Amino acid sequence: MSDKTNSHRECYGNLLPDFEHLKYNQPTEGKAFRVFVENIGAGRQGREQEVKSEAWEECVACVDHHPCYELSMAKLALHRALAQC
Repeated sequence: MSDKTNSHRECYGNLLPDFEHLKYNQPTEGKAFRVFVENIGAGRQGREQEVKSEAWEECVACVDHHPCYELSMAKLALHRALAQC
């Protein structure tokens, strides 16, 4: 959902990858974090996570960092809650 009167940057609330649209065997990226989940059928799944350091530093310097972080964490909490249903 987009609010045309909102003056936030496009990345606002997207520090983390969108776990609702996680894809196996390819990276899923947020502004400052990347995850990779390997699915090889019945075999072991590999999981990797990465902090995109340069992007994180840019985020920390942003005037909207705290509310952006809070929104990102709220979205993660909501995703986790829905996964329990």
